[in-house]
Amino acid sequence: MRTNKQTKLTNTATNEVIVLSDSLYPEGEHDWSAIVSSNKYALDGTLISEQSERKAGRPYTMQAPSGHGVLTLETVNSLKAERDKLGATFWLDYLSNDAVKRVKVMFDTEQKAIEATPVKGTNSPKLTDYYNVTLRFLEIPSS
Repeated sequence: MRTNKQTKLTNTATNEVIVLSDSLYPEGEHDWSAIVSSNKYALDGTLISEQSERKAGRPYTMQAPSGHGVLTLETVNSLKAERDKLGATFWLDYLSNDAVKRVKVMFDTEQKAIEATPVKGTNSPKLTDYYNVTLRFLEIPSS
């Protein structure tokens, strides 16, 4: 597990920091566009195209190659506790292009915000056991 304390989640209200694996990276980082379009045709066949800029809502699905973005059960439990705080927002710092990128996010609770599966199956997990994780966030305005 690469943990250099560069990839982390910081609660904007409490400044509580949860250190994540630096192997976690936004899946489909280039799929989302800030520009949205609506195209339709007038009765005479003329194309009417409108565009605008999205202000927020970019999804961040943080994943790592299998076995690389593992977190301890203790960290997963901390993430779950933060996810369950009403109205909580966070700074998400992660490595991108040899630099640390920072975005303001909230957990995407419309989907499964946290997926965690044990690396090794056990009936009685310990807080130090490792889990493969997927974290889902939505970017929100940083102002």
